[in-house]
Amino acid sequence: MRIVFATSEANPYIKSGGLADVLGSLPKALVQKGHECIVVLPKYQDMKLAETLEYVASYDIWVGWRKCYCGVFTAKHDGVTYYFIDNEQYFRRPGLYGYDDDNERFAFFDFAVLELMSHVDIKPDILHLHDWQTAMIATLYKERYAYYEYYQGIKIVFTIHNIAYQGKCDPKLLSDHFGLDNYLYYNGNCRNDGCFNMMKAAIYYSDVVTTVSPTYAQEILTDSFGEGLQSILQMRRHDLYGILNGIDYETINPSTDPEIVEHFDMTTVDEKKVNNKTALQAECGLPVNPDVPLIGIVTRLTWQKGLDLIIDRMDELMKRDVQVVILGAGDQKYEEPLKAMAAYHTQKLSLNLKYDFGLSCRIYAGCDMFLMPSLFEPCGLSQMMSLRYGTIPLVRETGGLKDSVEPYNEFENTGMGFSFTNYNAHEMMDIIDYALRIYADKEKWQGLVHRAMEAKLDWDKSADAYLKVFNSLLD
Repeated sequence: MRIVFATSEANPYIKSGGLADVLGSLPKALVQKGHECIVVLPKYQDMKLAETLEYVASYDIWVGWRKCYCGVFTAKHDGVTYYFIDNEQYFRRPGLYGYDDDNERFAFFDFAVLELMSHVDIKPDILHLHDWQTAMIATLYKERYAYYEYYQGIKIVFTIHNIAYQGKCDPKLLSDHFGLDNYLYYNGNCRNDGCFNMMKAAIYYSDVVTTVSPTYAQEILTDSFGEGLQSILQMRRHDLYGILNGIDYETINPSTDPEIVEHFDMTTVDEKKVNNKTALQAECGLPVNPDVPLIGIVTRLTWQKGLDLIIDRMDELMKRDVQVVILGAGDQKYEEPLKAMAAYHTQKLSLNLKYDFGLSCRIYAGCDMFLMPSLFEPCGLSQMMSLRYGTIPLVRETGGLKDSVEPYNEFENTGMGFSFTNYNAHEMMDIIDYALRIYADKEKWQGLVHRAMEAKLDWDKSADAYLKVFNSLLD
């Protein structure tokens, strides 16, 4: 089948978060299974590999009442065809998001994706949309494009990567940006909580809705996690599927990773992983000691990621015989107390307030444990990466964390990580203390590390699950 993916970011060209990882890996996995995959994304100013792009075409499109230039470039990577939508007014600026006109920028992109299909003749069997930036493509298709002969028969799949970001905006933008009648707002198709809601519209108009883990698919049906969309999701629950994301085992690989100090695999992890640990300690300004448990945290410093629990218990954790390395940046309310703690606990806590891909790889490879106590986590990729590098995850049982980390059972000698149930600082500390106790038993810990590295969390199984959903629409 031919599958067109519409996304606001994708590796290896542009990335701000896990969405780019998924759109760099899932199409590649589907191509390896014999399907044609096309990814469409904006041509941003900060794109990598821009010199590899080839010009295809240009034409004008209408965005509401605006007549806009639309350029098209293309490239091929890992068997996947990429198309890049060019408009310097909207995309020649630093970064990806966070501008006052983001709604207009992605309204343009949504029209451009649909117009691209007929201009370069890439009509798909499946049109796969991702998050609020592409959500209105489903509405535009069903309300306008599906009536044209060329566009008939396309099936729409919408994936929710994080339901907290919904594309909420003023109702007048429905007509102003998208040229759609306001009755679609007043009849509820695009309305939620007193505003125009793009994600609500995509859930309503798509043939199937997916999200990024089975547990998250159940969580978003509830008042606690639904972020106001639980009612429409309940209505579409028979068309809602939770499919766990995977990671690309070819690029996330401790035996070939160019960013780490010493390569290792399952047969050499017991001897060589420790060299990455001591090198990381030295790089981060911590005392070099191969025996002290080293805990890593790679995260955005936001409320979602469990920073309240970490900060609440950091002084208590520093009383243990441990070292902690934190990498990330975000909200000042979390950065400032962490700065104070790092200044006080200079021999135990290394704080790196930045985004650094190389250092993140060295943390995955060099730490003994990886702490991820998220309030909610639709899927999460960091815990999968840590498993791949033989670093044992300590997680809260939510979303993809619950689905990807099998808890350790010391009586049956099974499992590959540690988890706690409630969003509670005491429970987090209890599980950390339990992990530290097991770490002291080298034989048990080595068994954990080996099982972690044996875990199969690549895209193979997940790609099959997507194909099952796609095929169900085409039968």
